[in-house]
Amino acid sequence: MKLSGKVFFVIGILIVIIAVAAWYFYPTPVVYDESFEKDFGGWMADADVPLDPNNPGHPVNWNVTRVAPLAYSGKNSMQLYIDGKQDDGTVWIEKKISVRNNSEIQVEVSFEFYSEQESFNVIAKVCAYAGVSNPEVEDDFVVLGSANEVAGWKRYTYTTILLTGSSNEVWVAVGITVGWETEMTYNIDDVKVRIS
Repeated sequence: MKLSGKVFFVIGILIVIIAVAAWYFYPTPVVYDESFEKDFGGWMADADVPLDPNNPGHPVNWNVTRVAPLAYSGKNSMQLYIDGKQDDGTVWIEKKISVRNNSEIQVEVSFEFYSEQESFNVIAKVCAYAGVSNPEVEDDFVVLGSANEVAGWKRYTYTTILLTGSSNEVWVAVGITVGWETEMTYNIDDVKVRIS
């Protein structure tokens, strides 16, 4: 039996339709890597901190800076500082990423976290966020563990499934939340975000 040109044409069209459907419904994962070698890499600093009783009307001191030479890879990392003497406050870096609306996606954010010392006390907690809205308060975050589990670098990972609804963007964030009444500084580097 010999197949005609029309049959080959129909088979070709079906293959194209299947390929497009596979690409649309099962897109290739998108991966964002950042090691802060040139600048903030599109990440922004944010915080939810209490007011400073020693400076009425002003929040406690906090900042996020790009520093060298402390780094997991390359020469730079992001340093997060907060005056935690009020036993409260969360500091983080966040990034907005474009996604397809009306989709179910998996977001995985992983990063290297640096603590100068190990401690059995919970001085601070490592936290992360992934969602369709911009994180604004401490309660938006999921705690991944104690910030002082090891002296040096430790990798943390947070994974969640999101329904994007009408939104065509997701926000991811990583940071620290105060667990002890003291000033604290930690570093973050080699952040990877995988969306599939």
